[in-house]
Formats: sequence, structure tokens, C-alpha cells
Amino acid sequence: MKVLVLGGTGMLGAYSSLALKSVGHEVVAAARRQSDNGFFADYGIDYVGGWNIEVPDTFSGLPTDLDAVVNMAGYMPAHGDSSAMPYVTSIVEGTVNLCEWLRARTSCRRVVFNTTPADIAAFAGTGPVPSDAPRSFPKNGGDHAVYAICKVAATDLLEHYRIAYGFRPCVFRHMTVFGWHPNASFNVNGRTTVSPWRQVVRRALVGQPVEVWGDPGRCSELLYIDDFTEAVCRAVASDASGIYNLPGVRPYSLDEEFQTIIDVFGGARKSAKVYRPEKKVAATVLLDGAKTKRELGWSAVVPWCEACERIKSGMLQNRFAKIWGEADEEDRI
Repeated sequence: MKVLVLGGTGMLGAYSSLALKSVGHEVVAAARRQSDNGFFADYGIDYVGGWNIEVPDTFSGLPTDLDAVVNMAGYMPAHGDSSAMPYVTSIVEGTVNLCEWLRARTSCRRVVFNTTPADIAAFAGTGPVPSDAPRSFPKNGGDHAVYAICKVAATDLLEHYRIAYGFRPCVFRHMTVFGWHPNASFNVNGRTTVSPWRQVVRRALVGQPVEVWGDPGRCSELLYIDDFTEAVCRAVASDASGIYNLPGVRPYSLDEEFQTIIDVFGGARKSAKVYRPEKKVAATVLLDGAKTKRELGWSAVVPWCEACERIKSGMLQNRFAKIWGEADEEDRI
């Protein structure tokens, strides 16, 4: 099959491109970046630079003899600010641009997309939430509100194109996908900081104490990138259509999550954990993967300890250096 991966130089797009190629698909990656520095050619993947989901004219450079499109493009709170329009233009208008181009220029109707767990934020603190739970958006404002609104709208647009034009959209809902990327920073309401789990990794590398905020027994989903890309590969090969949760192997407590990072990344001097129950943290949402297992035959298989070992190996190899650059000094083993 011939698969087009949009947002190919982002983390999810790059890993998905390599995974699809590894199982025998012909893959074309596309992104805004004009050059990938020859990264994709190293893996036998064609690259189209200068493509922008917000600009219909740039679609003319994409191949049309496609069997499936994996759309991982779009503005994200982790790399953006509090402005609303970039979410609207890249996610909502971008979905329309993609679907209209597919209708007009191709016979491809298979679209793999991803949404945000913020669309089920109302269920935070409850039991595992099913894939088809009622969707909404966070009511406390913040950068994830407009993002969630746009992801919900884009998912509804794909459903419209399914009903009206025979599209077959497969939409994944998942928490943070863990994997190696040299950029440890992300944005919260437009302010840049180092992501919490990468802070723990960096402290573990040098044996510094690690703070555990809130309830150390609070559980969350820890999904590794190889499990995510396996879901993408299954979606491309399947006719399943709808919204599908991608939970991790099992929920892990915050205490277990941090201890595993300390064990894997720590040297002879292991970091001590400092418990800070007075620090308030948001309630988490757990995902029910029953529908995904039933209709796609997918369940996560990489436990957190193995995920950390693979991330550590990724730090050492840094095979994505051509597109993402070298690791920061704090991440070098």
C-alpha cells in the first residue's frame, strides 16, 4: 500500500513513517520544513517539503496514487501559545483542506487521525472511559480548551465525510506518547518549560533528588511510541472506522513511574524520591481500550520499564538527529 504521512517531521509522524516502511508499505512523508537533511531517504522514504495543511495550493506537490493518509499535522499546545486561530486554521480548516483534496484529486478515502484526551476531560477521576464516550472540552480555559474544541470539530468533520462521501476515518485518542526526542521542552499556556518526565530523567542521570507531587498512588496511562505506531500500522491495513482509545499496557502509579525512571536512567548514585503531597496536580483520565482490541486487534504490549530502556537506547543512538538535532547536554549519557 502507498501511505502518505502528513506532519512527517514531528515525533508521531516520523516514527509512524519508519514503522509503516518497516512493515512493507511505500511511504511518502510531507511537512512544512523545506528540507529533511536527507533523513527519510536513508530509510527509502520519499519526502515532500514545503507542504502546509493550511494552504491548499501546497497540496499540488503531494502524490495522488494513495491508499491511505496518516494525518499527524496541526498546531499543538505543547509547541504553541494561547492564540486560538492557529488551532482553527491547522486542525479544522486543515481537515477540510485535506478531505477536499482527497475527494478532488485521489481515490483514497482512508484517513488516520488523532484527537486529544482533553475531549473527555469531564470524566477525569472516574474509571476507564470508553472510546465512544460523549465528547466535550475543558471548561477551565487554558491552552487545551480551544485545541480540544478544534480536535472535536475535525473528528466530526471526518464523520461527515464518512457519511457523505464514503471516507473511512480512524481516529485515535491517547495520552502523551513517550519516546526519544531531543527537545525536552513543551509549552503550558504559551510558557516554555521542560516536560515533567524529562525533568525526572535529567535528575536521575546525575543522581539528584526527584520530587513526587500530589498523591504518589495517582495512576496514569504511559503509552510508548512503538505501541502507537503499531496502532497506526493496524489502522492503515484495516477498514475499521471511528474513535479508538490507545491506553498503555496498564495504568501506572506516579510513584512507580518515577521509580522506574530512576532505576533505568540512574547511575551508581540513585536519586532519592521526595514526596510533596501538598502540591496539587490535576486528576487524570484513564482510557478503556476494549473497542480498540475488539475492532483493530490492538493492545499495548510495551511495559513502562521496557519503554524506559528503549528511550535510553534512543538517547544514545539519536537516529533522528538529521531532522531534530543533537541532544541537550543534560540528556547525554
